[in-house]
Amino acid sequence: MNAFTNQVKTNIIRIIVRNPRFMAFDIGVPALFYILFTKVMNQGLPASFEKTYLVSMAIYATLLSSIITVANTVLSDKEQAYIRFIDVSPVSRNTYYASMGMVLLILTMVEIAVIELIAKLYIGVSMSVINWLVILTVVTIASIPLMIFGVSLSFVGSNTIVNLMVNLIVFPAAILSDLWWPLSMMPTWSQTIGKLLPTYQTSVIVNDVMKQTAVPLKMIGGELVWLVLAIGLLVVVQKIQRTKRAQ
Repeated sequence: MNAFTNQVKTNIIRIIVRNPRFMAFDIGVPALFYILFTKVMNQGLPASFEKTYLVSMAIYATLLSSIITVANTVLSDKEQAYIRFIDVSPVSRNTYYASMGMVLLILTMVEIAVIELIAKLYIGVSMSVINWLVILTVVTIASIPLMIFGVSLSFVGSNTIVNLMVNLIVFPAAILSDLWWPLSMMPTWSQTIGKLLPTYQTSVIVNDVMKQTAVPLKMIGGELVWLVLAIGLLVVVQKIQRTKRAQ
């Protein structure tokens, strides 16, 4: 436990304190979008849009941090031989990854909380305490499969290839999963794809829970499928890496 706690403290310093650009990007871009669409380009939009778009931008923030920040952080640790340092230290790789996960969950909660504060204090969104907590809790939990995918992407190659891959995943996912603009504006084929994405499923779950409608069991099942797929991909990727190191 001491090793885990110390590694969490170390990762907080490495990932958050010493890399403010990640937090500025992960929070700043969704916050800017949220302010732009609710304060500047809000003509003709229903009053409920401020709440639904809040959910979308909270999910978008976690998409950025869970894929881009995670992939780049783990890749940087490999390229700077930090992983090798872990291998010769009392800290195991499992402890390293677990502590990374804890720190990134903390970062995710901070991102969501900041966007919620902007919604409350600047945009003027009014909701019950329970709904604020629903957004914070559900979106954070739903980011776990995305983080695992981010770790897997860090193994695909060089920094250039990894950045190309994360950009090819993050921004199409944001477009197709109803985060930037309504899914109904998309062609039928893209709507079909979008509804299968975990980010869309998270949005439906959060909005349905906030509206106190029926629990979207289909969407929850979809999230669990994505979790299994993410874990399976990570296992396969790590096996391939171990095979390469053994050769």
